Amino acid sequence: MIKKLGYILVILTLVILGGAGWFFSGVIYEGALNPEFNDSGSIGTAEDRVLVSEVNSNSIILNVEEELWGPLLERGIYGIIGQNGDAVVGNIISTEGTTVKRELLNINGTIVVGDKIRGTSLVVRDDNNEYKILGTSGWSGQASEGVYTPKSVSNLDYETIYYKSELGEFPAYLTNKGDKGIVIFVHGFRGDYSREVFAKMRAGEIVDMGYRSMIISYRNDKGLPKDPSGIFQYGTTEWKDIDAAINKALEFTDNVVLFGTSGGGGPISSWLKNSVDKSKIKGIIYEAPVINFWESVEVNGAARYPWVPGQLFGYFKIFTEIRYDVDFQKMNFTDAVINSDIPVLLFHGDDDEWVPIEMSDLIASSRDTNFTYIRYENVGHVTSWNADPDNYVYQLSQFLAGLG
Repeated sequence: MIKKLGYILVILTLVILGGAGWFFSGVIYEGALNPEFNDSGSIGTAEDRVLVSEVNSNSIILNVEEELWGPLLERGIYGIIGQNGDAVVGNIISTEGTTVKRELLNINGTIVVGDKIRGTSLVVRDDNNEYKILGTSGWSGQASEGVYTPKSVSNLDYETIYYKSELGEFPAYLTNKGDKGIVIFVHGFRGDYSREVFAKMRAGEIVDMGYRSMIISYRNDKGLPKDPSGIFQYGTTEWKDIDAAINKALEFTDNVVLFGTSGGGGPISSWLKNSVDKSKIKGIIYEAPVINFWESVEVNGAARYPWVPGQLFGYFKIFTEIRYDVDFQKMNFTDAVINSDIPVLLFHGDDDEWVPIEMSDLIASSRDTNFTYIRYENVGHVTSWNADPDNYVYQLSQFLAGLG
């Protein structure tokens, strides 16, 4: 009887483990590997979870009880969007229980007590030093909807150019003004160069530093060629498209700098590992980069499924690799970044809910030369500019000036 019960327990354990492996591998695939996805995030929907508790002339109190993370809990300048208006808020004044009191910088339309709102990091500062919201945040500096150009975001004239990679032609926005070089912006996970607002905001700043901006697309972007593997490779194959973009930029200048945000860090870091001619570029700028993809999966998994024992993530990794024919070790480019002597400027916030700052900390502690690390406290994912716009722009200008 005891022996039979033991068999039953073993079978039951195997069934549970198999079911858990199947479930979580599916979550990983749909959440991170599947290039076929639908955007969401329309303005003023029932998904808005933050409640306006009080509005004054220069401050606003928000009830963030249902907000697990996000910009409204973090240091910096952000937008809030409601059903009948939007506003820009500044730094946190105080917190009490589930409420956060923040500076209120301006209101467009109406924001009243009882409104349910959402936060966005997509805020720009104009020539009059006024802040305005550009669009709802999707992820990693992407707007959840709409088409944004260097002209519409930063009033920069531009042209659409094309460069050829192994899978075909890919479009890019190239701004017209600047004679010192070109900064190539590589967007993040599930990005789209037409919705890449972060890069177009930065383009408006680096033009004053003498640089043109090239805001590129690459495989698995919407409407463009898909990777033959059928999944996001986080740099393993995408680096070839980055190399093609670099070659195109070299037709205009011999001073090329790469700028990768979030998941855009993988293709750039893979390029560092695989390129046979690293002299093509003069420097790299990272913002919250994904350099070791699986480490990001583990951090996200632990945050979203805290009841799952951490030891099981190794099992989920193997299950996913077998089920979807993927090799996560090939998506780890940490050594390539550490061993490179190309100058690097890296921004990262310690409250990043998507990309673990420990990856950036490791690289910073392992590189002795040509490495500048700007680490922010109480700052989330791709929001270093929001935390301190003046310092962010200063660090960019110093880095670019130092490249010659």
